[in-house]
Amino acid sequence: MKIRSRNGGRSVRCLAAAGFLAMRLAAQDPASIWKALSQPAFDSEKSAPVHNLTLVRDRIQITLAEGVIQFAQPAGGVVFGAAFAGRGRVQLEPASQAEKQQLRLFLKRDSLDLEFTEAVFCFADNTFEELGGQVHWAPSADTRLGRLYHDRQQEREDAGAELLPRLFQSILSADRQRTALFSADLKTKEKDWVHFRFDALEPEEITVGRWTNWDGAIRYDAWLSFPAGGRSAGDVFRDPLAKEGFQVRGYSISAAVTRNAELHAATKVTLDHRAAGDRTLLFGLDSNLRVESVKDAQSGALLFFQSREKKERNQSYGDSIAVVLPEPARSGQSRTLEFQYSGKRAVRKVGQGNFFCESYGWYPARPNSFAARADFEMTFRCPRSYTLVATGSKVNETTDGDMAVTSWKSDIPLAVAGFAFGDYKVYKETTDKIDVEIYANRNPDQFMQAVGDSIDSHLPTGPLAGAPAVGTLSPAALVKTMGIEISNTLRLFEKFFGPYPYKRLAVTNIPYSYGQGWPSLIYLSALSFLDTTQRQALGVTQHVVLTDFFRAHEVSHQWWGHRVGWKSYHDQWISEGFAEFSGNLYVRYRKNEKEWLARLRQDKQELLARDQHNHVYESVGPVWMGQRLASSESPGAYSVVVYKKGGYILHMLRMMLFDPRGQDPEARFIAMMQDFCRTFQNKPASTEDFKAVAEKYMTPTMDLDGNHRLDWFFRQYVYDTGVPHYGFRYTVQEAGGGKWKVAGTITQSGVPAGWKDILRLYIRASNRTAPLGWIATTGTDTPFEFLLPMKPEKLSVNESEDLLAEIKQ
Repeated sequence: MKIRSRNGGRSVRCLAAAGFLAMRLAAQDPASIWKALSQPAFDSEKSAPVHNLTLVRDRIQITLAEGVIQFAQPAGGVVFGAAFAGRGRVQLEPASQAEKQQLRLFLKRDSLDLEFTEAVFCFADNTFEELGGQVHWAPSADTRLGRLYHDRQQEREDAGAELLPRLFQSILSADRQRTALFSADLKTKEKDWVHFRFDALEPEEITVGRWTNWDGAIRYDAWLSFPAGGRSAGDVFRDPLAKEGFQVRGYSISAAVTRNAELHAATKVTLDHRAAGDRTLLFGLDSNLRVESVKDAQSGALLFFQSREKKERNQSYGDSIAVVLPEPARSGQSRTLEFQYSGKRAVRKVGQGNFFCESYGWYPARPNSFAARADFEMTFRCPRSYTLVATGSKVNETTDGDMAVTSWKSDIPLAVAGFAFGDYKVYKETTDKIDVEIYANRNPDQFMQAVGDSIDSHLPTGPLAGAPAVGTLSPAALVKTMGIEISNTLRLFEKFFGPYPYKRLAVTNIPYSYGQGWPSLIYLSALSFLDTTQRQALGVTQHVVLTDFFRAHEVSHQWWGHRVGWKSYHDQWISEGFAEFSGNLYVRYRKNEKEWLARLRQDKQELLARDQHNHVYESVGPVWMGQRLASSESPGAYSVVVYKKGGYILHMLRMMLFDPRGQDPEARFIAMMQDFCRTFQNKPASTEDFKAVAEKYMTPTMDLDGNHRLDWFFRQYVYDTGVPHYGFRYTVQEAGGGKWKVAGTITQSGVPAGWKDILRLYIRASNRTAPLGWIATTGTDTPFEFLLPMKPEKLSVNESEDLLAEIKQ
């Protein structure tokens, strides 16, 4: 590569400087740097009064109006922190209407303008040079600002924030521009401490929010998150790994689980460096698992730093591990790291022969693994009296003394891997070349056992006896039924979405009320393994939700999340919303149309319900906001909006593509879904990727903008909020010649001007209701008029919940 310069000597000097920087960084002592960052000492010589100093990071503008600032002593020659006390002001204009809507949720206004009295800054950019060059030093022995920095850092760590390892990563990097970091914690009058960050390694570099207590734990409220420089999220997530310094290519895991629920593991991680200059690699690992060593195949033992161990179940000090390389990485370089670790709480004993194995965090991983894939080879040891099942295909099974040893290998690269073990009754059957395996505990877990004992103890005895006992509540009782139902689910989804992506599907029970769909391994709540009588005895009324819908939702994740991943949190509705749709679809075919419509209407009711702060769930934010919807303002909004509305969005597209007069009314929708799966086979997809596929199959009726695009639909239902209200009025008059004239108006309200929809019109004649056609609405009032060859008994819209709307007719 040639380097052009107006001054050839300057190029040589730049290269020499770069080489010197690399040597200086290689000579740094990482342990001393980590200690300096985690136990910061402030420099009494670097204290100064300030007056109207302004820091600008993209749209963040921080003004230190009046007060005192003091800087930390350097770590590895880099000044990384400062604290301020006095008067200040922070201002920010959100980058989009969607971000303004989120800010309104937290601040009740469209732009951010807050005053603050204290500030703590962490940085690995030019902040020190920028501010230091504008002040006159006034040495001070006052230790208050140093204590302020330390206390705030401790509060962040107690909340699970991982700023410290990220700062460490940047300071050790040979490319500080690529890894630049700036953060400011500002103590405001309105909202206490608010966190502002510019992180060059994030696709959305700008984030604003605060840590606060909600849902029983300290969590982060994400007020704002957007790319710097005026770029769109679609642009920066087009390649979701663009800023990743490395990519994991494969895992080789050797793990042992004991009767006492201890996990011991040696995990080899093979990775490829995508960028030059990194000396620190950050991984996620449950801090209940304590790392004993990290080795490099070439360099031997490596230095590492891990988050503090959790003390309580709801307490988190972060789940990160920072591994230090002996020298800066080279782009294209490959390496294999071996982690040795063990711990007690990642696997929990929850009853006789019952264990709960965490699906996340039991091996070192990178965030958003669903945007990437890796090969997995895993060997597990567990007591011979138990059975272990894992993702992938079982390639070997032996015994070693009183331990059973099984080996598993992924047939194709996977986003994640998991396992389960216990005293299982196993049922197997083969359907359409897919091996279905059910692993059900022979005994109930502790919670189910306690509930069963409590119910049985209150049953009448003697002459009044006769009420049915709930039995042992053992998941094993329904093992065969579960196998048959899972097989039926697979058949339906293969018809709609295309081939199942793996060779086998294993299903097991877990002792909680949720489920998890991992590639070829599904964890289902033990409640779904109970029969109707047992569920009724437990007071459960929503039987379909816990059985047909729940099973189908989790099975469909084999397609939504695994066969097709997601590029960013903005696109996660493609997984959860599509799985919600799939669960409802199975209810339609397994039960009947009445039950299916009841599920859809229940979803709509939940979207229009209000949370504890009186927000209508649907209005909290668009589906596209993903997990940012969960906050102290509306803790349940993510699960309601992303799941329920995400599923409704796909349902609406299905109904628009449904052709009641076609040989197969579902043909166009099925073609779209199978095309989407083929196109993004074992790859991540974005919302715009799905939109592009949907536009290939849209009908002329759907082309409300006249450009063969679905901009109007995605703008309204994916990228924005709103549920339209429609009034439907009509008259029928005899028109002569055996024809009848229908005239009426559809009125629209509850949504912004310019909202567009198509409403399917239904006719009832001869005691049968059938689709008649479509009416496009593009304004407040839409008149319509047409002739019919008979007098209808009734005309209606939205009979099949074709549209997420409130209808008055």
